Amino acid sequence: MEHRKSSLTPENYARAIISLSRRYASTSTFPGNNYVDIGEWLLQDRSLLNSTKVEEDATLFASKAEQPHDLVVVYDSGERKWDVQQYSQEQHEAFSAANSVPAGGSGQIVFIRGFISPSWVSVLGSKYNIDPEFFRRHMDFLSANIDRHAYSFPSLASSSNNIFRLCVSTVLHRDDFGGQDLRSQRSDQSAKLGVYKIQQLGSNSVCCGDSLVREYSTVCSSFSVIEQWISICITKTDRGWAVIAWMDQGRPLEKSPPGPWTSHIESKATPLPILQNHHKMAFRTTTNRLDPDANSSAEVQQSTAIIPLQYDSLIALVDLARRAPQDPLSMCIPLFAHAAFSEVQFLNLMASRIQIQTDAIAEGIPANALESFQYFSNTLNRHAQQLKDSIRALCKLAERSSQGSNAARAESPMPRSAVLPGLVMGARRHNSDTETARIVGSSSSDGSFTTKGILEDYEELYVRCLDLSRMCTRGITLAMNKAAIEESRKAIEQSERLKKLTLLATLFIPLSFSSSLFGMNLDILGQGTVRFWWFFVLCVPITLFAYVVYLWDFQVLRRCWVRFWKGCRGVRRDTSIERGEKDPSHVV
Repeated sequence: MEHRKSSLTPENYARAIISLSRRYASTSTFPGNNYVDIGEWLLQDRSLLNSTKVEEDATLFASKAEQPHDLVVVYDSGERKWDVQQYSQEQHEAFSAANSVPAGGSGQIVFIRGFISPSWVSVLGSKYNIDPEFFRRHMDFLSANIDRHAYSFPSLASSSNNIFRLCVSTVLHRDDFGGQDLRSQRSDQSAKLGVYKIQQLGSNSVCCGDSLVREYSTVCSSFSVIEQWISICITKTDRGWAVIAWMDQGRPLEKSPPGPWTSHIESKATPLPILQNHHKMAFRTTTNRLDPDANSSAEVQQSTAIIPLQYDSLIALVDLARRAPQDPLSMCIPLFAHAAFSEVQFLNLMASRIQIQTDAIAEGIPANALESFQYFSNTLNRHAQQLKDSIRALCKLAERSSQGSNAARAESPMPRSAVLPGLVMGARRHNSDTETARIVGSSSSDGSFTTKGILEDYEELYVRCLDLSRMCTRGITLAMNKAAIEESRKAIEQSERLKKLTLLATLFIPLSFSSSLFGMNLDILGQGTVRFWWFFVLCVPITLFAYVVYLWDFQVLRRCWVRFWKGCRGVRRDTSIERGEKDPSHVV
């Protein structure tokens, strides 16, 4: 059934969010306390609610970078080729006037490269009728204080089944940065990341097109990891559907707001590219719409930032050019594959570092072994949750494809019989993940990436992430056991040293006593008349007596004394009984 074109204007969309943020529990069943921050953020651009444009508001979020930046890239799918439109940060009005989706019910994918202004949020939201929850979740840094959004993060997964999130990791390599110990580095970087989210992302310092960073982890002295998001929203339009992919990867990191990674970039840290492997990739060519001057000037070149400018080539590379225009899942598979490849590199790095730490424990416990294992475990648990959410997103997209809600849409790559009612539960229960992967099929078995294959890949990554987390737990146990054994060994060595000191004291205390005795100024000792050999006559017996006492087992002596005492009492009792029996006049 064809939907009517939305008459929602950008101004009305912004007013709706602001009005929701001003609902209170005393007046509405659906208060909007969690939208207070994004409502205040929208009000920073006063031109949204006023008919007259204010020049200072128009430049509030404008970037001062000289290099051009395509903020929004739109791909309109067609029968033979893709129509690509690119918009800069000041072209939101031109974007609003353009058609939503191409005719014929085909789909559209819209890439947002980096941070956007309130004007762009209102234009995108009104044009595609996007749930404001999509923008609120992606800009969760506006509510840096958890009390600000009343503990509403994370929300129920079923409350917004058309909103998904992917995490892309970028590995930075440097040569033993700083010379600072890892514990201090991680503590300082955690504090700097909190300051970055409050003072940079939560303020007017961030501009249109700037890159955002969600998490930053220092794995070791040579490697660190930057985590960024790709938020995906699938929405229906008047003539079809659209995929909105908001990426944290925009301008180069060194030209975006500074954070704890800035010092590493200044120390010539090298980002590792996200390496992908596709069937016959060497025999395919890609279309590059990236300005070569802007690309070459970037000190940290992120592979993810180039995807929106080559997405049609990537779709063709993975043999999805025929299915992608009719199905949102096929349209999003290259993004899921890219995030999965980045996760592979991250897990490979973590596996090598965990093995190095484990091998180091066998030789001796490093100073930061326990802290490193705990740090690795927390990081891996966070990635495991992200992978679990991605599996759920794939299952939800597969369910949407299998339902075939649009009758005019071509046959879905997910046959209706391939998806069972328990598919979504497979993303929530690890035990049924493998079964879910088996029942998910694809109509194109010769494609480089199918739904079944990408789901199996994510499940394998999830299992491996949990295995590495358990390896960290075993490493912590091993380090603690090794530490306990080391402490026991030190205690034994200390007791041996104390035994030697006791033996020396046993020898020298009698000598000291004898010397003190002869040094006393008493006539009874015959001072000045006693021969020197009397010293040895006195010392030898005393020393022997002290050594006998040292060697004597006082517990044995105590037991002997108890037995002797009981024996004496028994003899006295027997004697009393005998006397009583012999003397008739004796009364017991």
